[in-house]
Amino acid sequence: MKKASYGLLAVLAAAGIYIIYRLSMVAGMKAALVLGLVLTVLCALLWLCGRKWPKVSFALELVLLILLAVSIRPVETVTDVAREVSQTAEYETVQIAARKDSGITAEDDFSDLVLGYVNGDDGAYERSSEILEEHEKTVKKSKPYKSTKALYKFFCEGNAELMVLTPEIRSDLADLDEDYEEKLVILFEKEYKLGDVKTRAVDISREPFTVYLCGTDLSSGSNIRSTGRGDVNILLTVNPQTKQVYLQTIPRDTFVYIPCRGGSSKLSYSGWWGGVQSSIESIEDKFGIAINYYAKINFEGLTELVDALGGVEVYSHYTYTVGNYSFVKGWNQVNGDQALMFARLRKMLPQNELSRGQHQMELIKGIFRKFAQNPTYDNCMAVLDAMEDNFVTNLPAEDYYDAFRLVVDLLPQLSEMENHSLDGKYEWHYDEIREGRYQYYYYPYESEIQRVKESVETVLAGGEVKEK
Repeated sequence: MKKASYGLLAVLAAAGIYIIYRLSMVAGMKAALVLGLVLTVLCALLWLCGRKWPKVSFALELVLLILLAVSIRPVETVTDVAREVSQTAEYETVQIAARKDSGITAEDDFSDLVLGYVNGDDGAYERSSEILEEHEKTVKKSKPYKSTKALYKFFCEGNAELMVLTPEIRSDLADLDEDYEEKLVILFEKEYKLGDVKTRAVDISREPFTVYLCGTDLSSGSNIRSTGRGDVNILLTVNPQTKQVYLQTIPRDTFVYIPCRGGSSKLSYSGWWGGVQSSIESIEDKFGIAINYYAKINFEGLTELVDALGGVEVYSHYTYTVGNYSFVKGWNQVNGDQALMFARLRKMLPQNELSRGQHQMELIKGIFRKFAQNPTYDNCMAVLDAMEDNFVTNLPAEDYYDAFRLVVDLLPQLSEMENHSLDGKYEWHYDEIREGRYQYYYYPYESEIQRVKESVETVLAGGEVKEK
């Protein structure tokens, strides 16, 4: 029996080492060392027990091994998700598409087909040519069009059988035809790496920080790491010492400087051209603040996250109906699809983009509230499953455990924090970067820009933002 006890003890030690190694990826070395010390003491005690009472030791070792075996799955789930969502490299996805009703497939001969692209879309021609060459395809002609609207019109009429899709084109198409994706078949695609999003790392367990919460529209495609137009732009500033939180939405049409293009345009376009890193730089430049981390989610991820929580309750500032979706002024219970519409709809709301920003913040608070009601193991696992392919952040994986503890600790504040919109005015003029584009832009009042800067700095310094 002693040999059996010692053998099982060796298996127990190996399982413990494996769990400690996996845990260190998301909880940091300190937590892993503490667990390692505890398991070392337990193994030593079991070894001593086995010398005198081998049967008792064997039984205890078996129970402990079962407990470790049960714990392996959640540890592996957490570390696998952490590894997946911590990949901060961003890509521009370029695709070649045909009409779904055309019957064209990737195996067909393209030599009699016309490929259309937008003349002002940087790199569309060169990259589509590269993609065709890699797949040993040639087309009759690559034809430039002056605008996405013109390209889509001729594409739908069959004058151009193939079309080049970039984040910029996909975003324009979403405005022209919300159902455009259902009419296309993607034949080829390739990802072009832009770079990694930078981090201003701090000890989030004790140092204040600001997170940029961003959500992308259909222009990013299905890949969460692909660049796209930023429909959601929210700043969350947290002070773990004072337990103060500050939530600020920024309209996507805000006129900002875009460093990667050397000119000014809409904030949402910054994400088009340079990804999250570009959006962060535009916001920092506009408000004179520093952003430490970002968290990005796409529309599919938002739907799955809400469903994983069993639905959430959100506060609507208006009563309105669009298609099959209805909301009343006050509290509304929503599932994933309803939550997505609640976060996206704006044209029927009194203040358009500003009203949508308010609702997006209400949804974030609703998610925090629901998690606060039942922060169970099952809920945590469901949330992790929903996030794996639809969420990305530059928060280091070893800080995830501290982030989880911080969220649980601050759930009362996070679920009830005050909404802050950004007062300003809309102006119409030509775009500085997109030649010939006459559009509206949102100009926050200078007093509002200063208010945001001071509010963020107040929370970082340990103070409390006074509501007006």
